[in-house]
Amino acid sequence: MRAENSDRSLQNTLDWALGRMKEKGYEVRSKVTLNVEPELTIMGYARKEGETHRIMISEWALDSEMLGGLVLHELAHVYFAERGASTHDSEILDKVLGELKEKDGLRAKEMEILIDVFNHLQNVLVDDIVFAVMGEKERGMARRFFSEWVSDRPSGDPVVDAGLLSRNAFAVASLKRRGLLDMGAKSDEVGSEVYFKNKSLTDALGPHAEQEFVWLEEFLENSRTDWNEPQFRGQLEAYFDRVLSLMRSSSRLVDLR
Repeated sequence: MRAENSDRSLQNTLDWALGRMKEKGYEVRSKVTLNVEPELTIMGYARKEGETHRIMISEWALDSEMLGGLVLHELAHVYFAERGASTHDSEILDKVLGELKEKDGLRAKEMEILIDVFNHLQNVLVDDIVFAVMGEKERGMARRFFSEWVSDRPSGDPVVDAGLLSRNAFAVASLKRRGLLDMGAKSDEVGSEVYFKNKSLTDALGPHAEQEFVWLEEFLENSRTDWNEPQFRGQLEAYFDRVLSLMRSSSRLVDLR
């Protein structure tokens, strides 16, 4: 009986999210299922199996107030994929990464960070839909959620620290893109907190870190959902080149090891 109730609750959550998407003009036409993956350490992800998109969520995410937002986010990925968006064409990512490997060589950790920053780009774009669908209460929860992504301390590893700086840029861009952050303003408690946490990180990383943060944040904040394939590929190459340079150049970030 408990399993039946859980299955019903999951279906209700999925139906609610699909209904909200359709109501706002973002109808998902594919078959979608919502499933629990008990051992999952992250909150959730989506994968395609044949013609079905499966949204997999962790057991602990069932009790999160962000569950609805997570399902909307994964459905937005499905919506972009359905429409053949360049941002969701895996061949473009594979080609750009392949060329980088051939030209510059990539260590495993560098590859991991580049995949992370690619996800930041994808996510900031699909979340245009999520924020358009969310109500005010949910937008407030998302505001706090993204502010908690901001790091204030470096790790001492230039590769990891480039990833931290990129993640800060993603969190700030996600909020500024929707007019939800007045960074550094005393009247905005979240904005002030985000500003000082990020400043603590950039100060620790050295004189070039602030300008690198600004480039990354502005790139993500101004990225576009309507880039065609050549435009998206060019933008992705510039983005990856910037982050790879950041990971490798000791003149940009201070190596604290």
